[in-house]
Amino acid sequence: MFILEFLPQWVFYAITLAGVVGLCISVTFSTLIPSNFQIPLDIISILLFTFGVFVLGAYSNEAAWQIKVAQMETDIANRELAAEEVTNKVITKYVDNVKIVKGKTRVIIKKVPEYITKYADSKCIINTGFVELLNASSKNEVPKSTGIANETPTNIKLSGVAESVSRNYGTYYEVVEQLTSLQYWIRQQKDLDNGQ
Repeated sequence: MFILEFLPQWVFYAITLAGVVGLCISVTFSTLIPSNFQIPLDIISILLFTFGVFVLGAYSNEAAWQIKVAQMETDIANRELAAEEVTNKVITKYVDNVKIVKGKTRVIIKKVPEYITKYADSKCIINTGFVELLNASSKNEVPKSTGIANETPTNIKLSGVAESVSRNYGTYYEVVEQLTSLQYWIRQQKDLDNGQ
């Protein structure tokens, strides 16, 4: 209601009071007031009283809505804060878990020479067919015909294959951590929404 923005509330209390005073005067002094003034006084007093009560009711309603809006804003701020806390907790756990995965991957790669000696490297021949198959599988593609794959030896060592596969598995476990964290975050956000 636009009038609420321009006039202070005390004006409407005064209008209501003027309507009440006018009605009291009209009723109390009805015998003393000439009849040609009695009816306009009654009408004006009733209009002032009705308008004042209506506007004061609007003020009261507006105040109730403002309280509800403030409560909702507080509730939204609390929910956003809780959601942010969950996000920070999940991110921290994810970063820590990825550090662990990367650390384990580095240790595994460092251990390759312990498990695949230079002697084993020199005795194992990695042919182009194996490389073609491994490259295709890394792209999730079915390899082309076996005509490309042949027994021609490559310069790739078995230890190089082991390092590459270990690195790929490390990346796989990093993605696992990412997806696990994302799923946990989604469940936590859903629980926050359901808990309201």
